[in-house]
Amino acid sequence: MKKWQKILIPVIVIVLLVLAALFLIRSGLLVKPTTQSLAADTEVPTFDILQAQADREQQILSDYQAGAYTFAAPYIVQDPYDMNPLSALLIYEAVEAGEVEVTIQGDDAASTFTYVKTSKTSHFEVPIIGLYAGRENIITLKNGQGETKQLSITTEPLPVDFQRFTLEASLPEKMEPGVTLFTPCFEQTYTAILDANAQVRAYLTNKYMAHGTAMILAGNGHMLSTGDEYKQIPYNMTSLWEFNWLGKVFKEIEVPNGVHHNITELANGDILAVSNNREMFTSGTREDVAVIIDRETGKVKKEYDFRNILDEKRDPYTHFHPNIVNLQNIDWMHMNAAILDSADNLLIVSSPIQSQVVAIDPDTSEIQWILGPHEGYEGTSAFLARYLLTPVGEGFEWQWGQHDPMILPDFDNNPDTLDLLLFDNGQSRSFTQADAVSPENNYSRAVHYRIDLKAKTVEQLWEYGKECGAECYATYLGDADYLPQTGNVLVDFGGEIRKDGVAIDDIVGGVFGNEVTNSRVREVTQDKELVYSVKVTESKYTVTAETYQAERMPLYVDSAYDYNLGQIQGQRLGTLVYNSETDMVQAPNLYAGKIKANFSRIFIEEGRLVADGTVTYDNKVYLLGRAFFILRSETKTYVFATSSSVNGKFFLSLDTSQLESGTYQISIVGVVREGNDQLYGVNHSGHFKTDYKITIP
Repeated sequence: MKKWQKILIPVIVIVLLVLAALFLIRSGLLVKPTTQSLAADTEVPTFDILQAQADREQQILSDYQAGAYTFAAPYIVQDPYDMNPLSALLIYEAVEAGEVEVTIQGDDAASTFTYVKTSKTSHFEVPIIGLYAGRENIITLKNGQGETKQLSITTEPLPVDFQRFTLEASLPEKMEPGVTLFTPCFEQTYTAILDANAQVRAYLTNKYMAHGTAMILAGNGHMLSTGDEYKQIPYNMTSLWEFNWLGKVFKEIEVPNGVHHNITELANGDILAVSNNREMFTSGTREDVAVIIDRETGKVKKEYDFRNILDEKRDPYTHFHPNIVNLQNIDWMHMNAAILDSADNLLIVSSPIQSQVVAIDPDTSEIQWILGPHEGYEGTSAFLARYLLTPVGEGFEWQWGQHDPMILPDFDNNPDTLDLLLFDNGQSRSFTQADAVSPENNYSRAVHYRIDLKAKTVEQLWEYGKECGAECYATYLGDADYLPQTGNVLVDFGGEIRKDGVAIDDIVGGVFGNEVTNSRVREVTQDKELVYSVKVTESKYTVTAETYQAERMPLYVDSAYDYNLGQIQGQRLGTLVYNSETDMVQAPNLYAGKIKANFSRIFIEEGRLVADGTVTYDNKVYLLGRAFFILRSETKTYVFATSSSVNGKFFLSLDTSQLESGTYQISIVGVVREGNDQLYGVNHSGHFKTDYKITIP
């Protein structure tokens, strides 16, 4: 063989191999699903909490009906809905309808709970709410015939990653009656109910729900809070849940705008919620809309877009914003509360970034007044200056970065005044960085203001927290509640960010879990006597122990349990939110790169594919990242963009009715960006096959 032939043959072989490889890549055969590859994948599981709870109720009833249970020997189911491990349900047949008194023995009189369950028939289903964790609980029942029965229920210990509660003070005889609800902000922390001894007596195992938003006791006895699907991570959620402390979900209300921070039940039963523009990912702003939701249909019936009311260009110095350059969605307002003052026909909202509490006419959206410091009202904000309230009286201080304004009783019996309580975080206490107060010299407080609606003045009547100094300084989170029976005030210093025990203002570090966040909840009298104080600190496995809000409430409301198993199917109301197909990326024909995704959840619910997780590159999490779902059958390919957030978080809600029939292999295209520039910088991308498939009939 000639020398040139010896060289040419390998070259031809290499060229043919390259052409063959290019053909395989261009043809998509390397990623096209086959019968063999699909057989190795796992079908995305089906899960619908409303249906799952209905099935669970039928299972309990079936097991119950297999025996004969009486008051003397009731059927006991612990944690019937797998939502609150410190609950149980007793079922038995009685002689007649009536009442049963339940006593859960505590460590002392203040922690012993007694309540009455009413049954309209001789079939009794008795909820047990308020058990201790990790111990034997003694429950005493007393029926209408005067008979008593003592039961023992042993519970599992709290999870190892549970935040720690330390009792600092407790004077039950001076405290407002009830238990204290601690609602966290992020999914690393548990929602819990504590007694007067700071012992956990109920908690939610679903760490996605009831976070970063107020939990309220509705007029029907149900709890109302956010559900467990994201609009945008970490606390903008797509739904509201009505539930009780057994874990029964009565309603799931889908809100296309999303819900965050605050919800209020209106007099007619409708819900006022803090929300977003429906198209928040393209509107350019977030957390600047309030909505009214029809309680019966779940539909959003009115929206208040504060971009059209205030000045989104106004830019005070704060610690809210992540250090991201060219941020595409600006949180200029960070609305954290919306309440309705029906007596004065005012819609009152709170913007901590602007340090503004703003009242508008709910019918016309015209501004009525602005409570807040008078700095920074030049240029485009000049038109707002005429609405500013004028301070009067001695010892007056403005609020900065506030939370949770609350309308107080009419203490002076003057219809022309409005008393307002709020939590003044005190963040920076300045409009500019140059004059900002350092965190180690700062303080947070509950403050009571009185507004003269005619004179447009404001005076300060009471405060608590300034005397605590930096010890109680909370850069973010928190609230203050007036307690009607005692006149006490419950104050939540919700986001105490600390580094080596010293107060710092790094909110972003606290949110991302890079800095330790603690909290403390205190109840004080009007004379500022401390009657209850609980310090919340991180567990061995987390650095977050924040408390978004704290509420004093009754442990048990009979109307919340006025049903029997199998009688009420949970309702799904409102408008579901879906991610759309996208042409932002093309479906790759090759699996390549070091991109992966760690799923938190993936399931099918009523024809909807739901998934969330984190995109990583080379097993590292980056500040900026996106995920695109690729669904491939043997004949069809779809690309869907997910809703993305910082630290590579993504969420997907996909309407599977858009898909043609077939079995689809699920893969993900991921993109992360080095640094903190959302538009420019070095990208790392890749495409990988997941272990999941989805079959569309």
